Amino acid sequence: MKTVDIAFDWAAEFNETVERLILSGDHDALIRYEGLGESARLAIPTNEHFLPLLCVLELRETREPLSFFAEGVTLGTIFMRAFRIG
Repeated sequence: MKTVDIAFDWAAEFNETVERLILSGDHDALIRYEGLGESARLAIPTNEHFLPLLCVLELRETREPLSFFAEGVTLGTIFMRAFRIG
């Protein structure tokens, strides 16, 4: 289920970056999210809502399937993404 309202450019950019990095398995880039540019800085002003993503991704085995089953944006800045591993 995908429900996306109008998002700020930086929010959409960071959401697309996170999706790409998750699908490619580039966890190092996600861990070092501060290096992902201005969109990351704006999207993650504090990391308490981002860090659980990293903990869950660490549970994924190499080549284990991953799929997104829900995503959306609220107020143009808050992206929510749910995914299934396995």
